[in-house]
Amino acid sequence: MSELQTLYANRFSEQAEARKNKIWVEICRYLRRLIPQDAGTVVDVAAGYCDFINNIGLGTERFALDLNPDVQKYAGPGVTAVVGDVEECIRDRFGGDSVSLFFMSNFLEHIPKDKIESLLREELRALRPGGGVLILTPNIKYVGGKYWDFFDHITPLTECSLVEAAEAAGFRTELVVSRFLPFTTKSRLPQAPWIVRLYLMLMPLSGALFGEQSLLLFKKQ
Repeated sequence: MSELQTLYANRFSEQAEARKNKIWVEICRYLRRLIPQDAGTVVDVAAGYCDFINNIGLGTERFALDLNPDVQKYAGPGVTAVVGDVEECIRDRFGGDSVSLFFMSNFLEHIPKDKIESLLREELRALRPGGGVLILTPNIKYVGGKYWDFFDHITPLTECSLVEAAEAAGFRTELVVSRFLPFTTKSRLPQAPWIVRLYLMLMPLSGALFGEQSLLLFKKQ
């Protein structure tokens, strides 16, 4: 087992992952409003346990990219798992103007700023005109010192820094929700699916009270 596999196996038990997947069912229900119903290729970058790509229910082709080979185990029916450096996977797998949506959740804080810049540019190349990059990320502005509770967090980010990076890469900013979800599914807040559904129904009020992650959507001109 690789160090990456060991780290995530220790971080999320099977029981915790089952609970997290139920939360993602509700998150995906909410996020569908941001994704065209006729989306073609949808790519989950650093897909991890594939909670997004397995539950989003949109896209004629769906891909899960991750450096961790366990992604092959978690990818659901109809999802193609690709193992490797995600930027290299995008470069090798997807031609220009071929992808409808890239999704990245809790990933960019794990890589250096220069890798964030090059990844965004590679995604821009692969996106079709009007396609987008949807990002969910912890915001150090609201998380504070808890941001560093995870050993593999290396780059502090806010919604403002990501807007700067995306626009420098050539994207147009479509949506910025500074305070969206709580920092982690390990928070003490109740996490029953109906509570998560109610939380999302009460956005932006609920986000203003408890949100420590930001939701951003950038589009290709």
